Amino acid sequence: MKLRDMKIGTQLRIGLGSILLLVVLLGSAALFDGNLLWQQQEGLYSHPLTVRRALSDARYDYMVIQLRMKDLVQAGNEREQQAVIQEIDSFEADASRRLAIIYDSYLGPRKDVDDIQDAAVRWKAVRSETIRLLLAGKSPEAASRVKPVGADSLAAAKVLHEFKDVSDFALKKGDQFFANAKKLKNSLQLQLAALLSAVFFLTLFVSYLLLKTIRTPLQELTAAAKQFQGGALDTRSSYDSPNEFGMLSDSFNELAETVQLELLVKENSGRVADAMLQDDELRPFCRELLKELLQLTGSQVGAVYLLDNQNSAFEHFESIGFSSVNTGSFSATLHEGEFGSALATGQIQHISNIPPDTKFTFATVCGQLIPAEILTIPILAEQKVVAMVSLAGLRPYSVAAVRLVNDVWHVITARFNRVLVLEKIRNFSEKLELQNRELESQTREMTAQKDELTEQNVELELQKNQLDEANRLKSAFLSNMSHELRTPLNSVIALSGVLNRRLANAIPDEEYSYLGVIERNGRNLLALINDILDLSRIEAGKEEISLERFSIRNLVSEVVAMLEHQSNEKGIALLNGIDEGLPTILSDYTKCRHILQNLVANAVKFTAEGSVEIHAVQRGDQIRISVTDTGIGIAPNQIDYIFDEFRQADESTTKNYGGTGLGLAIAKKYVTLLKGDITVTSSPGKGSTFTIILPFAFESAPSGGQVRESAEYPGSPRTGTQPVNVSGQGKCILVVEDNDPAVIQLSDILNGQGYCVKAARNGKEALEQVEKSLPDAMILDLMMPEIDGFEVLAAIRSMEKSAHIPVLILTAKHVTREELSFLKGNNIHQLIQKGDINRNELLKSIENMVQPLDKTPPSPARVQVSRRPAGKPVVLVMEDNPDNLLTIRAMLDKTCRVLEASNGQAGLELARAHEPDIILMDLAMPVMDGFKTLHALRNEDGIRHIPVIAVTADAMSGSREKILAHGFDGYLAKPIDWNTLEEAIRETLNDTENTDC
Repeated sequence: MKLRDMKIGTQLRIGLGSILLLVVLLGSAALFDGNLLWQQQEGLYSHPLTVRRALSDARYDYMVIQLRMKDLVQAGNEREQQAVIQEIDSFEADASRRLAIIYDSYLGPRKDVDDIQDAAVRWKAVRSETIRLLLAGKSPEAASRVKPVGADSLAAAKVLHEFKDVSDFALKKGDQFFANAKKLKNSLQLQLAALLSAVFFLTLFVSYLLLKTIRTPLQELTAAAKQFQGGALDTRSSYDSPNEFGMLSDSFNELAETVQLELLVKENSGRVADAMLQDDELRPFCRELLKELLQLTGSQVGAVYLLDNQNSAFEHFESIGFSSVNTGSFSATLHEGEFGSALATGQIQHISNIPPDTKFTFATVCGQLIPAEILTIPILAEQKVVAMVSLAGLRPYSVAAVRLVNDVWHVITARFNRVLVLEKIRNFSEKLELQNRELESQTREMTAQKDELTEQNVELELQKNQLDEANRLKSAFLSNMSHELRTPLNSVIALSGVLNRRLANAIPDEEYSYLGVIERNGRNLLALINDILDLSRIEAGKEEISLERFSIRNLVSEVVAMLEHQSNEKGIALLNGIDEGLPTILSDYTKCRHILQNLVANAVKFTAEGSVEIHAVQRGDQIRISVTDTGIGIAPNQIDYIFDEFRQADESTTKNYGGTGLGLAIAKKYVTLLKGDITVTSSPGKGSTFTIILPFAFESAPSGGQVRESAEYPGSPRTGTQPVNVSGQGKCILVVEDNDPAVIQLSDILNGQGYCVKAARNGKEALEQVEKSLPDAMILDLMMPEIDGFEVLAAIRSMEKSAHIPVLILTAKHVTREELSFLKGNNIHQLIQKGDINRNELLKSIENMVQPLDKTPPSPARVQVSRRPAGKPVVLVMEDNPDNLLTIRAMLDKTCRVLEASNGQAGLELARAHEPDIILMDLAMPVMDGFKTLHALRNEDGIRHIPVIAVTADAMSGSREKILAHGFDGYLAKPIDWNTLEEAIRETLNDTENTDC
């Protein structure tokens, strides 16, 4: 296989492999020669160099010994002689070690080394004799022996002479090693130069071949691509090879073919479309269409057939190349001939490979035409073939021709149908032309009326949109004006109330009565503003629903307490006829109270004598609350409008009753918002009955979600307020309010009860005062400059020392659901609207904040004792819900003895009778709720020691601390978990070892 036909990867592997092989050979040769050179260097070091170094050291040692022998003879005393003798022994030992090294490393004759050792041994014997003579006191004889011609000196000279042979041999051996190393170095240089030259030239050669096999096809492909990009659509790459470049060349050619075909088809499609747009009349249109199709597809004949009016046959309409004798029709239902398949499928049919003896022939002027291929194009309208275009040619159709027909089929169909429709319209127009002339005048008149009505409709729609927008803006404006309207009005009411209290008996009675008029009318105006704002919020879609479960009787009791003073002034009876056995409902407590308050207030207002009664009955999953009065009644023609805004039963200029007519409208809208209804029956002069129909459970409540129970916590009562006479001595209240009249009003009320009042004009000043000194409670406005009330509340709750300060919110702002959720999450005590401050209610709230347990007299401290009951512990469960009671009993029945009570009063009686070991108490119970029951329990000596665990569905942030602050020994949130219940009972009984429960 040629190199150019190989795969690019194969070419690269061969070229780079060859270079790599030479590089490996070069490295191997360098490694081998380097090893030989190292051997020569190692021999030079290990033998001649080592021998000469040891020889030099040994010669030195013997020369020193010779000198020390002379010093020994000259030594003055025995001590010096012994020192010299030791030194001679040391050098002699070192010389012996050097001779051993020479013996091991010397490459010459062993006799040379043996001669040195023999001479050294003889010298040692001579030295020993000299030393003996010296030590024997024969110093002259010893001195003569160390003289140059003495025996000792001659023996030393003999030793040194023997070193010369060894030294000469080692020197010659070193020269020999050096010469060999030099030869090896020259050989290594020649080999490396040769191999490097071979690698270099081979790399050049391989690179040339690779560049040639890669660059040449790339250049050819690049040139072809540039020519194709320049508009030469017939440009093709001539490079042919089985490698990747050959495959890339083939792909380029295929892509060029496809692009050229696409462009040709699009160009021809445009020509067909242009031809079809030249005429809207059917016959010229068909003629132009056939001419263009014959030219672009290479067909020799073509015809158009149209479906007749009976939808039974296709008749010849227009053709090119056909003889006039071949203009028959064919059935539209039998699917016969070359058109049968197209009729059956509704698709273009391409008939090819037609044999010479076929019956598919076409008559022309010159004779019968035997086509090579036939194209049949059905024209569909509403899934039915309404026309047929047939093309035939003497040569097979090209791919471009078939592609063109398929691409323009839908365009031809759409345009053909349009022309057919226009033809039908043209025919109908001609038939109706006479009738149109007769009706022309009527048409003109009706057109004029239509135009006029259209203009009026446009104007009315524009006015409607303007009214809707104005109404929306009005509602939004009123809804956002709550703070701006209530704040100045609050100043009027607050300051008039302050003056009313401070100027009593200080000014004339007539002038003093003016203050009462100001305050009364201010409150009336506030009530009106509240109604308007409530209505605007409903219309603006900003009214939100806050669900909680509460008792209807408690709700009615609260409303009756609020309006009882008004009914007593008029001398009419206000009766609460709600049965205590009614179940609680899940709805918006505030809105239900507003609805009922409006209805009862209206009933009291329009009743001069008699009574107003409130009753409630259960009807399936609904509750019906009725308010019946013996007042003036409502005329039948007024009942349909009584719930409209600003409508009243008495609208005369001499009416006896005031009001704006918003109360019933708001009540109706609130009832609708709560998925309920309100009805009215009345007899003029006898009275009226308004009936509120509400579902027991609001349908939009999220399943499984937490629903707040109306437990009526102390500190936020839902009953009427009675006069309060509690001293606030020693209690400090921080008022955070930027409105001076509001500060004056609150200070006047609280100072009168002995409270110490501190004022902060903004949030920053409030935080500074809290940092300096903690108040006993705080009254907080929400709308303030710089730092608003929400930020202040979040800040004090985030600090450990101020996290438990009770906070009462006082604001003129309409609080949204999100804001209310934030306030609840930060454990506020109560929320009061400005301008509607009731002195007794405010003082009651303050009292409950700073003295939450003052209702009951102080009792002796409850002594905590370790209760270890013998046998099963006795557990008293106070729960009004049968399902919850059943659940707790099932949990405790096997390990504890369970007593059951459905309300607080019954629970107290059982506690007195049985003195249980522990009490599980629900907070929201009829007759007596959990808080009141706990207070009563703690006031009785015999049962005050019993531990009590609160069981509640209130799981909001801060609820646990708030509940435990009332004196409960434990807290359990519903739904109850068995492990949690068991642990709570264990901890409360203070006996984890002996208690089975």
